[in-house]
Amino acid sequence: MKTVKSIFVMTLFFIISSCSTVSKLQGNKYTYKSKQRTLELVFTDGVTCILKNTFHCPDVEEKYRIISTECNYTKKGDTIFLSNKNLSYHSDLYIEIPSQNSEKCQFLNEKSREKKFSIGPSYATDYEKYGIVPNITTDTLYIIKNKIVLFKKNQNRSIGFIFK
Repeated sequence: MKTVKSIFVMTLFFIISSCSTVSKLQGNKYTYKSKQRTLELVFTDGVTCILKNTFHCPDVEEKYRIISTECNYTKKGDTIFLSNKNLSYHSDLYIEIPSQNSEKCQFLNEKSREKKFSIGPSYATDYEKYGIVPNITTDTLYIIKNKIVLFKKNQNRSIGFIFK
């Protein structure tokens, strides 16, 4: 009987631990990576995190190549609430990056920002697909299966990233 209880308890433990999501954020780093850039979400301590965007393009202006945003955060269950410590950008959805003359990151050039005429649905430009940097104001992140999801939207557009 004791063996049956032990097996039951061990099975229950493994089921619960395999279904659990991120329990401790402090000291962890989550990354969204593409060919053109890396977005890192670093939880430095129990209340502060940094969202760092790095474009992998040496010919982009230095102040836009690496953009860091420091935030306060609170975790409630599988939800993380962020608030920016220093609101230095004016847009609510993303940080506006001026046109760059880049060979490697052509999505930051002026031409990649132009909308193409189409009948039917409008499609995102290359800049909107690859060059948008989220501007953290007061935002909510969601923890889903050990990944963190950032989704922002306003009346005109939405952006989203999955950090692993």
